[in-house]
Amino acid sequence: MPEGRANPRQLWIHDATAESFARLQQAIVTAAAERFGEAHRPVTVVQLTHSGRHSKPRGFPEPIIAHRCPVLDPRHNLGPDYPLITDDELDALQESYVSAARIAHEAGFDAVDIKATHAYLLNELLASHTRENSRYGGSFENRTRMLVEVVRRVRDEVPGIAVMARLNVYDAQPYPYGFGMATDGSMEPDLAEPVRLLKQLQELGLCMVNIGYGNPYYNPHVERPYDTHEVGGYVPDEDPLANVATMVQIQRELGRELPDLPMVATGLTWLREHGPNVAAGLLAEGSAAMAGFGRMAMAYPDFVADLIEKGEIEPTKTCIACSSCTQIMRDGGRAGCVVRDHEVYAPIFFEGQMHNQAVMRRLAETCRSCAAPTCQTGCPAGVDVSSFVRAIADGDERRAYEVLREANPLPEICAYVCPSEVQCEGQCVQQWIGGGAVPIKLLQRYVSALARKQGWTQLPVPPQTTGKRVAVIGAGGAGLGCAMQLLQDGHTVTIIDAGNGPGGTACEVIPGERLASDCGESEIAAILDTVPADRLQWRRGVRMSASMTVDDLLAEGFDAVFVGIGLGEAVTLPGAERPANGVVDALGFLREMKSGSCADVPRSVAVLGGGNTAVDAAVTAKRAGARDVYLVYRRSFAEMPAWPKERDEALAEGVHFLILTQPLDYVSDDQGRLTGLRVASTRLGEPDDGGRRKPELIPDSERILPVDMVIEAIGQRPPDDLAEWLCGVELDRLGLIVTDALTMQTGRDRVYAGGDIVNGGRTVVQAVAEGVRAARAITAALTP
Repeated sequence: MPEGRANPRQLWIHDATAESFARLQQAIVTAAAERFGEAHRPVTVVQLTHSGRHSKPRGFPEPIIAHRCPVLDPRHNLGPDYPLITDDELDALQESYVSAARIAHEAGFDAVDIKATHAYLLNELLASHTRENSRYGGSFENRTRMLVEVVRRVRDEVPGIAVMARLNVYDAQPYPYGFGMATDGSMEPDLAEPVRLLKQLQELGLCMVNIGYGNPYYNPHVERPYDTHEVGGYVPDEDPLANVATMVQIQRELGRELPDLPMVATGLTWLREHGPNVAAGLLAEGSAAMAGFGRMAMAYPDFVADLIEKGEIEPTKTCIACSSCTQIMRDGGRAGCVVRDHEVYAPIFFEGQMHNQAVMRRLAETCRSCAAPTCQTGCPAGVDVSSFVRAIADGDERRAYEVLREANPLPEICAYVCPSEVQCEGQCVQQWIGGGAVPIKLLQRYVSALARKQGWTQLPVPPQTTGKRVAVIGAGGAGLGCAMQLLQDGHTVTIIDAGNGPGGTACEVIPGERLASDCGESEIAAILDTVPADRLQWRRGVRMSASMTVDDLLAEGFDAVFVGIGLGEAVTLPGAERPANGVVDALGFLREMKSGSCADVPRSVAVLGGGNTAVDAAVTAKRAGARDVYLVYRRSFAEMPAWPKERDEALAEGVHFLILTQPLDYVSDDQGRLTGLRVASTRLGEPDDGGRRKPELIPDSERILPVDMVIEAIGQRPPDDLAEWLCGVELDRLGLIVTDALTMQTGRDRVYAGGDIVNGGRTVVQAVAEGVRAARAITAALTP
């Protein structure tokens, strides 16, 4: 049943995945033979589980509960009327267990393990003393019916497969809400019912039982190695060693009561390198047939091999009982050992933490709520950072989102691409007096993603229109920011864009590692998809030209026009003769790489430029398989305009920085294929008009850098025909549109502009802010 998964990534065995499970089984057998010899054939087992009240099949809680529990229900935010799984649903669920066992058998597995532990559904049924008027609650026979019937039916209906169980014998949760508990309401175990159940299951053909204890949402220190609690967790009131002693005592009692039932002793990982010694003692005295070390295996997968071959295990490789593997699972990630396998799992752990409410609120609490917050002055959109962060700390994420979008209607996109280290976080006083800046960017990402999932992002469009129509040219940050504000102000908007989808250059070319395609598209869709069709129209694939001008739009009846087209033309290497093959512009390269339409990247690549686009292209080329990538920049490292974090990432990826190096020309063979880049060394001279020291060529320093591809990231410029369709609007010496800084209005009445076509190419958030500023000025101008 897909609804029984605790995580969207949890394996689900059904007809469509049968072949995958067969390959998994074969991979296990093959790996074991390679490690221990062809004669070694491990027993392969599939554990069948229904997560019950822990179910998160779509990444958020969707509990399925067997009874109401005053201890656990509040922790899962379940009210008194939350529905219970019905008897008919439990009857049908038995069929799912049988079907899963049959598929496992056909896939080559030797056994199935029926999980009834840790307050998962089958375990919760065992403690359903208070479930009334049900065949699955109240009496011992009713409470054990589901597990007994599943074991019996699998044995009867899937001949040839062995049946095991993972069974909680001590829930460590007071009666009547725990199984194996003393009826006086204390935390003392009472094994009478667990022993009775195990004897019944043994008679039905159960071949082995894996003993379990506790509930990870009530007392996670029981059974699980638990020295450090998860964020939002609790600190146990007993020493972990006392907990291990309790489990050893219970295991010994079970061994005496059930001497013929093979049992797996558990809960020993906390003992680290000493765990095998205790396990050996339990096996030697006959209290158990095996010992299980689940989290030990996650941290130290070869510990068994070391134990066999060396007679001991290495203390520095054992599980440290930090609970991070559990936290990854609860945060929706792929579980593994964050400490011992940190290259794989530390990024997953970190990403999960960025969506963890308790973590985010704790980070938000580091904000000082300054009376005159400098972080706000560092934000081009002027977001009230202090208020939005304080709202998170107060537990009001919805209010935090409203504060964000008041100034920035695209907060999620900006949370990924903004250079916060030189903007809001770069102005945060905590970096100097508190050990580090408040992680504003991460908090914004958290709130924005939550808002999208919760449906808070829908644009609040007033029911009555103003009767005014505005044309917005360009669907990038500036155009979308302007359109969204205009729609909120009650106007009718038509967006005209040369592309086929919204988002502009940011969504098309910023690498997926910085801005995933689905993130940008999802946020825009979540905001605009509910806007009525009579309020927002699209003209996609329409490029402004001499035959489609601003004059034409005004004549069509639009009351105002906003121009937010960005910079669409690439600057090429001045004076160079471009070969027929081997030289591409950075935006085109990044666009093709992100869309997946780019051919293989050659072994040796040079990227010309020192800005963020150049760094993006260099890192992308390196990740795409280029062995050597050279970033060729004519000034010094300190003067590179690329943001510090992006430069650091390029260095970490192994990009070679050729600073103080001027690209001069291309070298090609007689068939027009690029073979090299002619460069020369430079030194920095006197400052230019912008205050930056000018690079000067060093005589006799020319040389050829052999490369297979050159990516030009020297800059972008306005389209050549801008003046033809934007008549009557002043352009500066660079061809950028001249506007009033406060209103974004051009020198022409009713025509406004913003974004890169005005500022020359800054940040997405500045483009969005200029679009919003223009929209508010348009509304003011159109309002009587």
